[in-house]
Amino acid sequence: MRLIDTHFHYDFLPPASRERFKAGIAREGVEIIAQTVRPSGFIELERENLPMVAVGYHPWYIDDNYERELEIFREALPRTRFVGEIGLDFAPRRLDDVSAETQIHVLTSILDAVRASSLFHILSIHTVRSADMVLDLLEPRLDTSSSVAPGETFVPIFHRFGGTSDELTRLIRAGGYISVNPLMLRTKRGRAYVSQVPVDRLLLETDLPREPRSGDGAEMVAAEVIAALRETVAEVAALRNMDEAELTDALANNAKTIGI
Repeated sequence: MRLIDTHFHYDFLPPASRERFKAGIAREGVEIIAQTVRPSGFIELERENLPMVAVGYHPWYIDDNYERELEIFREALPRTRFVGEIGLDFAPRRLDDVSAETQIHVLTSILDAVRASSLFHILSIHTVRSADMVLDLLEPRLDTSSSVAPGETFVPIFHRFGGTSDELTRLIRAGGYISVNPLMLRTKRGRAYVSQVPVDRLLLETDLPREPRSGDGAEMVAAEVIAALRETVAEVAALRNMDEAELTDALANNAKTIGI
């Protein structure tokens, strides 16, 4: 059975332990999409033997050098089909660090580059207290009245979605997906969304590691990823009254449908 972690922070692993991590997940048939928090981080990961590396610009990591990072993003975009982690974070403590205006400028620049690209891209998007604004930016770029049909240039995945039910409906109507991890399933709202959203719009993720790791712990992180994915499958299957094998096949087919 194919298990795909669509949101893993590979760049948080110490370089010396990465090969052992890859070997550990490969033994269990697990694949990852390696997210990056800055475009310059993508350049570093390109040198590694990874089949799926995303170029991203996480809102927490935007600094005064953001225009240069956006240049790197535009240069790197033709070399990958994956974009992430990108998005907006309007939690008060995050806005103290990076203004909403700057975050919106960065995300708009990213989405415009993706829309102009000749490649189809898969986007993993951070939407803390900002799903409505992210959707406001996405929807015109997926406009059915435009010359480009929805889903023809990119597909949005809201990572660990925590917005409102109306925002979730907008996402699904826009052709989007949600990626689910154990933390999302610990909330009443998260469990309700996972129960209600069409099964063909669900994907798996772990969002691991939570922070940059130091030292050697590759085998432990690999075990955490495998356990988190299996736990998520078991919980989602129970919530939806599905067989775990049936759900695993459906999730793998969802990933295949969008080119993962």
